[in-house]
Amino acid sequence: MAKTGYKLQEFVAHSGNVNCLRIGRKASRLFITGGDDHNVNLWMIGKTTSLMSLCGHTTTVESVTLDSAEALVLSGASSGVIKLWDLQEAKSLGSNRWKALA
Repeated sequence: MAKTGYKLQEFVAHSGNVNCLRIGRKASRLFITGGDDHNVNLWMIGKTTSLMSLCGHTTTVESVTLDSAEALVLSGASSGVIKLWDLQEAKSLGSNRWKALA
């Protein structure tokens, strides 16, 4: 038997493309997105506006993940910069530039 999906809600998450999305595992109520607008946005399922926008990347955000406590976010940009964000403080704890291995 084939499963059918239903669109529950649609909203604009970023001013450009949404490149990545991760749903938190703790309660499955939070999710984060990264986009062409260089931002990482935090959302609550069922809401059409973001809870916060984490700004600081200078290039497209390509990857995001949440820690198991949903207190930290790790984001990676196309420039090779990876940032660690504290959601309580809504700020970056630091960043590092990584070079891809050939």
